[in-house]
Amino acid sequence: METCKECKKKGACLSKINLFNKLGIDESNSIYISSIHRNIKKNQSIFFSDDPVDKIIVISHGKIKASSYDEDGRESIRKIYLEGDIIGEDSIFLDNTYNSNGVAIEDTGICQIDKNLLRNILVKDHDFSLNMIKSLSEKLYDTEKLLEILSIKDSYKRLAAFLLYRSKMSKNHLVSLNQENIASSINMTRETVSRKLSELEKDGYIENIAYKKIKIKNISALENLTIM
Repeated sequence: METCKECKKKGACLSKINLFNKLGIDESNSIYISSIHRNIKKNQSIFFSDDPVDKIIVISHGKIKASSYDEDGRESIRKIYLEGDIIGEDSIFLDNTYNSNGVAIEDTGICQIDKNLLRNILVKDHDFSLNMIKSLSEKLYDTEKLLEILSIKDSYKRLAAFLLYRSKMSKNHLVSLNQENIASSINMTRETVSRKLSELEKDGYIENIAYKKIKIKNISALENLTIM
């Protein structure tokens, strides 16, 4: 671990996060100086269920999978965090613990910020407070959207809706997840995901261009398919 020198570079680390763009110079310097940078290897754990949320995690690059397991050991993915996502901002004013395990699903860089520092900035900076509220609202919307997707009974449409949801998050019409992670995210077996992906490709909605990369060929057609 090291103090994040990358955060001070234009276009790197925290400077890429919209939430921090409108902070004053003093507040920005406080965050940059105090933030801790970590490089996480693929499959390395970052946090565990019931660990205290004492720092806010900002993902500078890579992906983090937050998941839990039932009594039979079956994995359920709660969320996959991408570059620019923030973990733990909903606990700034609460003494919460994690309700899932966080694992890097590819080599990942994170910055950790002491939540007491952010708490003090929130109290003093009106614009930053509004940006934080917006961020939390977007996270709530994402959660509700995923629950809506999980309620779709037809596996073909459920998978289509999830791919559409993920592609909009990436903003490039690509879904960079393997079949195991997709299956765990939407409560389907990997075999069913594989079969339905082939059907969606045959029907012209998607293109499987690599093991962990799916391209959405026709966004509007996929939206029409997934209207509930």
